[in-house]
Amino acid sequence: MTIKIIMLGILAFIGFIAGKTGYLPENSGVILSRLVVKVTAPILIFITLAGNKITGKELGNGIWIYIFGLTFMLISFLIGHILSKRLKMGVATKSIFKMHFVFGNVVFLAFPLISSVYDAASVKLALTYAVFYNLANDTLLWTLGIYLVNKHKESNWKDNLKHLINGNTIAFTLGIICILINLQNIVEHNSVVRTVYDVVFGTLKPLGETTFTLSMLFIGLILSEVKIKSRNDLLKRYPSVMLSIFKLLIIPFLAFFILKLTGNFISPMAKGIIVIQLAMPCGTIVPALASQYDSDYRFATENVFFSTIICIITLPFISGLV
Repeated sequence: MTIKIIMLGILAFIGFIAGKTGYLPENSGVILSRLVVKVTAPILIFITLAGNKITGKELGNGIWIYIFGLTFMLISFLIGHILSKRLKMGVATKSIFKMHFVFGNVVFLAFPLISSVYDAASVKLALTYAVFYNLANDTLLWTLGIYLVNKHKESNWKDNLKHLINGNTIAFTLGIICILINLQNIVEHNSVVRTVYDVVFGTLKPLGETTFTLSMLFIGLILSEVKIKSRNDLLKRYPSVMLSIFKLLIIPFLAFFILKLTGNFISPMAKGIIVIQLAMPCGTIVPALASQYDSDYRFATENVFFSTIICIITLPFISGLV
């Protein structure tokens, strides 16, 4: 597991060097982000669900991951809201602070990490469970998240509910349909369907799996954008450091102990996926939204920078714990 995490770190470092030296164009991060969010991640979600046999119990675990995911993210929002009142920040900055308490890097880092943590026999199911958490994340991102990032402008957040229909949710829906019709059983007993299945999945699978590599390169590019020139620059970022400690350690530990109390209510793997997703660094989607809605893009980028650097220490520990 440690070796695989180091490999992910090397990929991020390559992206960092490429961004810092200007080897890649300035907008490379934006292009990579859109490619992952709109193309490779939806394909990965679809092939993970449709290409996997899921029992009724496993589907039930997925539903509970969705419910517990929403619950813990709302608890995180409450903690962020309380802490934000004690910090001297503008309205837009406070909103970004609260957003990053809720939204982690559940695609760009979580998917590659989960694929590294679990062995070959269980990684498909682990990624399937991660998709259910991602759906919970998207549910809040395009409702509560849009409200927060737009709050300083007092715009109508209800108009943004349309964003709930996106590539990821469409891929999730199609994948669930494949599970409900028992696609894998049809493939096994129908040679024509099997041929079509092999062609489609043989094409989509390697494309979807590029999500892992592209995501790590993107994280490296994001990190290369933050400039810290002096010790005072570092000290001024204490809200980002405080946020990182809560997000990477305190909240995942809280979730871990609460989930322990549920006994065998949901599977150990499902619990582990929830904790790992909650332990992700600040979501890279938030700076993009902050820029789009004229909010505090700089603060959002700094949150991503500090939490991602600190998670190099915390994530191996959290992964080992679950």
